[in-house]
Formats: sequence, structure tokens, C-alpha cells
Amino acid sequence: MIKMHRMSLIPLSMQHLETGLASVRQLSGELNIPIVADLMSGVAAEAINKKLAIMRDLPAELHPWCTYWLLVLDSDKIGMGLAGFKGVPDAGGSVEIGYGINPIYEGRGYMTEAVCALVEWAFSHPECQQVTANTLPDNIASRKVLVKNGFTETGSSGSEVVYRITRE
Repeated sequence: MIKMHRMSLIPLSMQHLETGLASVRQLSGELNIPIVADLMSGVAAEAINKKLAIMRDLPAELHPWCTYWLLVLDSDKIGMGLAGFKGVPDAGGSVEIGYGINPIYEGRGYMTEAVCALVEWAFSHPECQQVTANTLPDNIASRKVLVKNGFTETGSSGSEVVYRITRE
């Protein structure tokens, strides 16, 4: 777990992800934390399935690089967002981050705070030298999260804008 000023990030196990896909209510009960009902549906469900496929082939100690971390707002004691990396750092020390938050909680700086904490966590591991993120050009909120965390726009990949932050 990563504890921050206003929230905590809880790394979800494979079992947590599988349970959440089947029933967020059941996962909420297991964690003893209310979770926004649609947090693991739609695009998030697709991403979770990709994460599970990667995690099945990795030793458990590497799972924090591949899972989602649940954003738990301390004041309301509610799981409101997900953030995480898309695998272990590659041979060049690069890893990609992705994230999403329930619209009710957007615009309050929560994701900026979570991305900051996860980048710090990643850079605390010597094998990680760079964190990247891909976002759609019209996703202004996502782009602001990255810029506020010191990421630099480096170009595009298909229809997405690519951002990067490198370890100092």
C-alpha cells in the first residue's frame, strides 16, 4: 500500500481483479471498502483482462508492476479510481502507466496525486528509468495529470499522444 495525503493506493492481487470483474460488490466486501459500482466495467474490464493475462505468466513479486492499484479516498473511505503500470520495465528501463477515475471524483487532483505516487514508487526501483503514458489528444484532463507530474509530450503513436518522464 502507498499512503498519501488524501488517499491510499492498494495494489490489487490477481484474485482481487478476478473478483472485481465478476462483482465489484463482492470485492468491496472482501476489502471492506466501498467501491464505485462501475469502476471495473467497460474499458477498465478490458484492461483488467489484459493485466490478468500478463500476471499469470509472472512471479507474484512482479505483480505490482502489472496490476491496478485501487485509489481509496480517505475522507469518504471509498474506492474511486484505478491506476497502474502495463507490465514490468522493459530492457531499456521503460514502463507505461495507465489510469482512470470515476467522473464524480474528476477535477479534484486525486489522479495527479496518485500518478505522482506511482511514478515515485517506480523510480524507487533501479530497473525503472522512464515512465511513459499514451492518451487521446482530446483527453485534456489526462494530459493535465501528466504535465502536472513533469511528463513531457514526446510525439504520437497512432491516434494517441505520447508522454514521458525520465528518472533524474
